[in-house]
Amino acid sequence: MRKTSLLSISPDAMKIKGKKILVTGGSGFIGSNLVNKLEKLGARVFNYDISKNYDILDKIKLSSVVSRKFDIIFHLAGLSGSVTESKQNELYFSVNTLGTLYLCDSIVKYSPTSKLVISSSRLEYGIPKYLPVDENHPTLPTSIYGLSKLTATQLALLHAKTHKLDTIIFRTSNVYGPHLKKTFDGYNIVNYFIDQAQKGQSLTIFGTGNQKRDYIYIDDFINALLLAATSKKYNQIYNLGFGQGIKLKDMAKMIIKTVGNGKIVYRQWPKDYKQVETGSYISDISKIKKELGFKPKIDFKTGIKKTLK
Repeated sequence: MRKTSLLSISPDAMKIKGKKILVTGGSGFIGSNLVNKLEKLGARVFNYDISKNYDILDKIKLSSVVSRKFDIIFHLAGLSGSVTESKQNELYFSVNTLGTLYLCDSIVKYSPTSKLVISSSRLEYGIPKYLPVDENHPTLPTSIYGLSKLTATQLALLHAKTHKLDTIIFRTSNVYGPHLKKTFDGYNIVNYFIDQAQKGQSLTIFGTGNQKRDYIYIDDFINALLLAATSKKYNQIYNLGFGQGIKLKDMAKMIIKTVGNGKIVYRQWPKDYKQVETGSYISDISKIKKELGFKPKIDFKTGIKKTLK
């Protein structure tokens, strides 16, 4: 397994040592980084991932694993991306929404003392009405993906209210960092652009590229997860990002400059992408700073260099 640095991990994360932890989707980009760091911190980790024949929609298998009782459960399993054909819409709700429902039901029944930390998406908000976006912003998703994540969030909060399920949910902006997968599934644009630049290929931007995005490095993201898991806070939603906006075209230029290869190509918006485009997004991270003591440490230029290493 690839070695990663623990320099950005909060001292509070040492509370993880010896804990029994379940990670759904632990073989994905975020999951593999999280599992690696949890193991380095001395946790006992179970990776529940489709690649290991553990399907989040398999209620019997899921319940069997959850019944082993865990101190902390990180829920990362899900179908990602906001652009899809209508024939796949049912799959988004099956994996993202029903999968979360089945997990919550299993925890309530078989491991009621577990703390559940869910990674959701900024796309629950839809098109921002103001910037930066705080947790009180209206939730009006523009995509089936965003709606499936919002419904999953509401289901988790409902379980928290009716069954006292200890839950924290993150609405996350764009996460990037060291990764193994080199294919593009319509999301994780930073990692994809880094891979394209390294191969000397074009970085395609639709429209002008003036829309701003909030990018958070994987170590900062995982630090927030660990802070949530070891905190006394529960039944809360937190926006998670760096808290600053960078224009899409400037992000691409920084990658090309740092890698020393690649070029930008501007294209017209494809219809399916244009329909779900949300425009600029910047996270208001005041709440997570105040309540969890979170402070991102890796700026974008540094994050690119760390990813390349």
